[in-house]
Parts: sequence; structure tokens; C-alpha cells
Amino acid sequence: MKKIIFVDIPMKKMSKSFNSQCYKVENAKCCLPVVFPINAVLTKILHKEDSVKVVLLATITEKAHTNENIELFKEELEKINESIGAKIDYEIIKTDFVESKKNHENRLRSMLSKIEEGAELYVDMTFGQKTIPMILMCVLHFAEKFFNADVKRIVYGKVEFVKHEDGVEHLENAELYDLTSLYYLNNLMGSMEASNSKEALKVLDAFFAL
Repeated sequence: MKKIIFVDIPMKKMSKSFNSQCYKVENAKCCLPVVFPINAVLTKILHKEDSVKVVLLATITEKAHTNENIELFKEELEKINESIGAKIDYEIIKTDFVESKKNHENRLRSMLSKIEEGAELYVDMTFGQKTIPMILMCVLHFAEKFFNADVKRIVYGKVEFVKHEDGVEHLENAELYDLTSLYYLNNLMGSMEASNSKEALKVLDAFFAL
């Protein structure tokens, strides 16, 4: 199966020793601590017969640690894949830290160029600029509608910075959130038809009751 993984790469310095966390996937903690939450998911869903394209969304500034974090991601996933043997290719989309209309267009078109017909799509929205999740929502909708793609999982990893008595901050209480339903909620908002606001709210109630 063709799987395409979109991952926001952080600009701040990340390290295995400080940032690695155990995230629960399917009600069980991943046995391998990871820096990038999507990799906890990939430990569960990757198979030997899979052909995987990882699209790394990198924002470039003079003092960013983006390139180091790209290598950290690759190292982490390759370690996971040692016992699986899936075919994994990496593609990098680099854009400037500029939130202009032109840069939004560049990001959108670059992401769309990575979509393939009938692929399964996975997204990690944990890191990156605040505008990237909005662009990714557009990419996913376009891919599903025109490439017959299947949006499988959108994840967000949460951690808390807790300062201990010695004054040192530690990362604790890691949680992995599945945001896929928000994607379908957004689609519902765009396609919803109702005769009035009350009927529209009933449709919304039905969605949240699923």
C-alpha cells in the first residue's frame, strides 16, 4: 500500500534525550519513546509491503535547527523500520518563515505535488507554523476529492513542561490526539445543507453523536 506521511518539522532544537516520549496508540503505550508523535503511530501501521513517502515540511530561518531535526526524524523512523522492512523515501519541502499569500501558495502547490492517486494519507501537526495545519487541511481535501486519496490519520502530540523542585523543566504527561474527526468536521461545514440554523445545528449534533 502507498502511504504518504506529512510531518511538520520544528525549528527549535530537539533531542532524543529531552524530547522523546511514550505516546499511547490504540490504548497501548508505544514501546519505543519517540520525538515525533507520528512515529508512534507508524510502529503500529507500517508493513513490509508498504511503499512510504515521508514529506518533511521544513521552515528555514538563519538560526533554526530544521536540518538537524530532519536528520533526527529520519534516524528515528529508520530505527523503527529495521524490524519491518518497508520501503521508505524522504522528500523535503523547504519554505521561508514568511506568512505571505505567495508563500502559502508555494507551500500548497509543493504539498499537492507529492500526492499520488489512491494513496493513504497520514499527517503529524504537532510542530511547525500555525498556518501549516490550515494549508494541510486544504491539501487533504483536494487529495481526497481529486486523487481518490484516503485520509487515514491526523495526529497531534501534547506534552507538559513541568518544573521540578530543582528548577529544571521536564516533559511529562504525553498524550497523542487523533484530529482526523476535525478534518471531517471541516468538510461537513463546507458541504452542509439545511433550510435554517436549527436544522443545521441538528446536522451538527448528529455528527458529534457518531
